[in-house]
Amino acid sequence: MKTIKEFCEKSHLDAAIIRAVVRQAGGWESFSSMADDVTNHGADGGFSGFIYYTETVKFTASNKAAILAMAQQMASDLGEPLYKMIAGFNCLKITEGEAAEAIHNPRSEERTQVFNALAWFALEEVSRSYSDQLETA
Repeated sequence: MKTIKEFCEKSHLDAAIIRAVVRQAGGWESFSSMADDVTNHGADGGFSGFIYYTETVKFTASNKAAILAMAQQMASDLGEPLYKMIAGFNCLKITEGEAAEAIHNPRSEERTQVFNALAWFALEEVSRSYSDQLETA
């Protein structure tokens, strides 16, 4: 796949979240070179734009609606409540209620960790979509 436009047209994901992840990753060239590693090893491996809390929390805050829409779709596909799915992310050790509070209460003690996890979720899902498209091309 040669362009972000082509990727957006072929992906089942919303183009806005794709473009946000690609921007955060440092642009198309940077994203496309890291996507397979993210898909195979997870976002916690340390990828440009998604390493520091200052990056990931700001990214989630700026793209919260799109990330939650993507997460809601996945939770629905899994037949699971949204906050239960988020609380079950491997990088989190929280309850369903704590996940909900972190998302909706800016003063939540868990907000930084949950927003970091949601940024990683977005990176992983966009990377997975990209990798899947490469395999079918």
